[in-house]
Amino acid sequence: MHAVRRTHLYFGLFLLPWAVLYGVTGFLFNHPSAFSDAPTATFGPSELVGTPMAAPLAPAAIAEQVVAALNERAKDGAKYTLVEPAKAKYTRDFAFATIKANGQDVSILFDVNTPGGTVRSKAAAPPAKVEEKAPFAISGASGGSPKGPRGDRGAPKSGEKAEAPAHHAPGSLTLPEPLHERVKAAVPVVLECTGFPTGDVTVTSVPDLGFLMSDGAKTWRVTYNALTGTVSGTPAESAPAPDELSTRRFLTRLHLASGFPGSQNAKWFWAVVVDAMSFLMVFWGVSGIFMWWQIKATRKLGFLILLLSVTAATALGFGMHDLLAPK
Repeated sequence: MHAVRRTHLYFGLFLLPWAVLYGVTGFLFNHPSAFSDAPTATFGPSELVGTPMAAPLAPAAIAEQVVAALNERAKDGAKYTLVEPAKAKYTRDFAFATIKANGQDVSILFDVNTPGGTVRSKAAAPPAKVEEKAPFAISGASGGSPKGPRGDRGAPKSGEKAEAPAHHAPGSLTLPEPLHERVKAAVPVVLECTGFPTGDVTVTSVPDLGFLMSDGAKTWRVTYNALTGTVSGTPAESAPAPDELSTRRFLTRLHLASGFPGSQNAKWFWAVVVDAMSFLMVFWGVSGIFMWWQIKATRKLGFLILLLSVTAATALGFGMHDLLAPK
């Protein structure tokens, strides 16, 4: 128990910054107007007096109106009846509206169940520039994905001309051994090795390739998509300025950052810390139970609190599952 207590203590001290970060950023997600990086205001029933949103209709009442309207339109004497009106509900809790005024983009969030919401504004984005059309641009078909007669067809051999998939438009740019053909050829092998069934393969998307290219007088920012065979380009100097990373946005992005990238950079080490925090949260709980049990005077009250905690967590878990499960 001495080792458990010391481990509990020193792990907590080492990972304290991350524990505080997750606490602060969790609060920011729960309260969008807190420490906002843009002018924000909340409003309630008093601001909505005299407006149609002062008393939003209950979902069941609107459902009854919909059923009544459908009955009026019904043919052949069909009769519709609302079933279990208490289960009528909106799929989201909020409605949104946007306004452009005085160089500002204002967004308003309305709670559709209770009168109230949030107003937020930011500087309007500059009008889009008319981009100079790249002389080398190649347009492809608008959609679709390649699908051959057999999903196990291999990619073209090196040096052979790749056949453009059926969805490619005439004149599209198709390279030997394009990325989507490489993916298609690898899929059956991966499925066999991992024990999943195989069949016809459809490559639905591949990432664009971006690079800089010069025509001798100007540098272009070029984008190529192997799946569609399209090439587009914009002058490199006309690239829009990236959005400013405010302190609030930085913190919330840290909270959401997860997954191990392919190379060992800062994000890779951040993922290690996320794993450590996951382990520590479990260890803190389990070791805390052992430490509580060692103090005999706290066993009875601690047991009641623990029982209350488990009961509340179970009830809340079932409640959230009911709300989040698809209906």
